[in-house]
Amino acid sequence: MKKTLKLIFSLLIVLILAASCKNQKKAGNPPAYYYDVLKIKADLTSSSMRSIYNPEVFDELEQDILKRKVSRTDCYYRLRRILNTFHVAHIYFLPLEPDPVTLPLVFYYFGNEYNVVSAIKKYEKYIGWKVIKISGLEPVKAIDKIADYYSYETVVAKKHFIENLVPFDDYKYAGLLDKNGKLRVILESPEGKTEELRLKAVDTRKNKFINITPEKENNCLPHYEKVNYSINPCPDKRTLYVPYLSCKAREDYPADVWFSDIIKELNSGLYDTLVFDLRYNRGGTQITWGFPEKYKDELNKYNIALIASGRTFSAATIFMESILNVCPDAKIFGEETGQAIHNYTGLVFDELKALKCKFCFPAFLDEITPLTLIKERTDEYYRGIMPDVEVQESFEDFMNGEDSIYNEIYKYFANNKDIKD
Repeated sequence: MKKTLKLIFSLLIVLILAASCKNQKKAGNPPAYYYDVLKIKADLTSSSMRSIYNPEVFDELEQDILKRKVSRTDCYYRLRRILNTFHVAHIYFLPLEPDPVTLPLVFYYFGNEYNVVSAIKKYEKYIGWKVIKISGLEPVKAIDKIADYYSYETVVAKKHFIENLVPFDDYKYAGLLDKNGKLRVILESPEGKTEELRLKAVDTRKNKFINITPEKENNCLPHYEKVNYSINPCPDKRTLYVPYLSCKAREDYPADVWFSDIIKELNSGLYDTLVFDLRYNRGGTQITWGFPEKYKDELNKYNIALIASGRTFSAATIFMESILNVCPDAKIFGEETGQAIHNYTGLVFDELKALKCKFCFPAFLDEITPLTLIKERTDEYYRGIMPDVEVQESFEDFMNGEDSIYNEIYKYFANNKDIKD
């Protein structure tokens, strides 16, 4: 009996001390990330976002932090969701270090479907399989939930958010994990066999990813380009490809030399068509945004094609417009751009040490834009640059060493020979 009383008394002491510590903690200084929220509010107040900035949602977050209801990670994801409501691509968080904990599979959007294009060794057999369901949802519906934590302007941009090593916490905060903390994915093989996988997080520092390889090699495919910009001749198709992944200057290859080399290659007489492939170009600031007008007469001797997608952002859209100004007959292939034409620019990066990220926000609104076609905001979304010929990539074409958009370009100019004749 005495032992029981002593045990109860000891437990009461522990509970009293715990409550006392908790109260002291509540009365103490706020966590460091509280001040990061205040910094974000100050940044938005002085930025081009101030006209659509609502401080109330940030005030609520502050109160929850002070009440110790929100962890650092909770705060980070709650802020990401708040930023999503602006639907402005130039307002986002950039982690100081990439999150190494991800899903063991990587997906890619091939027009009307998603396929596994990369996986760790354990799941290598599923590379190339089609994604049927994610947590019981159609892939697009699941991606909509993940997209709530990303900044995007056009609806098209949402399709591409899971094409990289997505942090596993994204799936968690999107409410897509089961009660055991795993992601259920149903995949379909090329032969029509389906399997359900229950995937847990993996550390990319300890797991090497294996990438898909087309069954037939084609050096003109843009998917595995590594440099910001280059030239890819294809005389057999009488087409000169210019893969353009980023509007950031290469130290080993200045932009003016690149422009000059494109013209020299065209002057070889081996080409009828010039293709600028910007489907992966998210922009940049360290390069001339447009092709120099001094080459206007030379460029207009050829068919000019621009390839865009929901991954095409920022300076890449300005580059597209500059080509259209120099070459008014140029045609756009692919899909609507991810960046809207009405552009928020002049980016500022503010480091948030407690949240372990940088806060990117636009200093001003580019109201005097060089873009000729400004579309007003419709509902809550902006619209991007629209294609003249809408065409999606195809997984079957990719595996056969072809590119669906390139094939459409050949077809289009073959059927419109009088454009340059």
